[in-house]
Amino acid sequence: MSKNLLYSQISRKKGRFIGLALIVAVLSLVMFSGFIIIFSLNSGLESLSDRMGADLMVVPLGYESGAEGILIKGEPSYFYFDKSVLEEIKAADIDGIEKITYQFFLTSSNQGCCDIPVQFIGIDEATDFTVLPWMKEALPVGRGYLSDGLIVVGSDIDVPEDGRLRFFDEYFTVSARLEETGTGLDQAVFSNINTSLMLFEAAKKKGFNFTDDIDPESSISSIMIKVKSDTTPEEVKHDLRTKIDGLQIIETKSLSNSIRGSLSGFVTLLYVLIVMLLLLTIIILSVTFRLSVKERVHEFMLMRTVGATKGQVNNLILREALVTSLTGTIIGIILASILIFPFANAISLAVSIPFLLPKVTSVLILGLIVLIVGVLSGPISAIGSIGSVSKISIYDAGRM
Repeated sequence: MSKNLLYSQISRKKGRFIGLALIVAVLSLVMFSGFIIIFSLNSGLESLSDRMGADLMVVPLGYESGAEGILIKGEPSYFYFDKSVLEEIKAADIDGIEKITYQFFLTSSNQGCCDIPVQFIGIDEATDFTVLPWMKEALPVGRGYLSDGLIVVGSDIDVPEDGRLRFFDEYFTVSARLEETGTGLDQAVFSNINTSLMLFEAAKKKGFNFTDDIDPESSISSIMIKVKSDTTPEEVKHDLRTKIDGLQIIETKSLSNSIRGSLSGFVTLLYVLIVMLLLLTIIILSVTFRLSVKERVHEFMLMRTVGATKGQVNNLILREALVTSLTGTIIGIILASILIFPFANAISLAVSIPFLLPKVTSVLILGLIVLIVGVLSGPISAIGSIGSVSKISIYDAGRM
């Protein structure tokens, strides 16, 4: 059977072809976009866990939501407690603690003194094990990215051509821009403690009241703790609460696990929707192909009388179904890509959950899976129709 016959069959019933292709397109769109969203959420949560570097995060009592907002949603926040707490933890000599460091938070303003409102995270370069490892992994070595007066910005922060950003009417040079993590850290600015103190003093000169009654030299915002491999975070958390009062202790792994748990229902629903849509698509295509074959039974009988074999007739039906599903699948994948990839940042902000698009190889694999499933939906749906055509004998065709 020639290709011209196939195309003539499709062109004669353009409305039916377009309608069936659109049904497959909807299936492919939902399937591909659903897979990308699920993988992006999982990637974001894994990135959050990897980028944290610490097993426990200690903040002032009552500021757990503020800490979570910084890490997950990129919501600027600040809070402080006395640096002596760090010394208390060290003096407590808790066996399970392997490493300990601290951070200093500050936020910029959306007023005219600052280019953009962001979250500042000052780190102690001498003891940090949370930011520096992945920063050094992502950036070339041999440069002092966090020297005094220099800042490193997250991937969501636009850097002017001159490489400088203004905060509290003071200019700071951007030494590097980090890769996307899909977490709130993409909206953060990192610096060493000296630069953080410079920012603090600049804010104080501008009269910002969040600096009132705070001595930056003796204040910190969070304490990050890495637990030894032979100890659990729960054990260290218990020891800390036993020996030191008035602390909010956050288990970083439980933070990502709690988000994953809250997402489990949504992910399950999305998988159920995809399966139901796939079944519905196959049912609609099967019914439509069966009705189409009944309408064209005289046409198929005529083909049999002029010498076409059952296999050739069946092949024609399968090829029509294949072209229909292939066209719809490609359209669906293209539409899903247009909806998802250009608006990944907007989706991330909308869901307020770490959201990191999969790597290109993963996207291609997901696209291939959707392509295979979408393309096969047509021929699978046409199998029942082929059975009815196969019952037509040359004798029956000659009597028509």
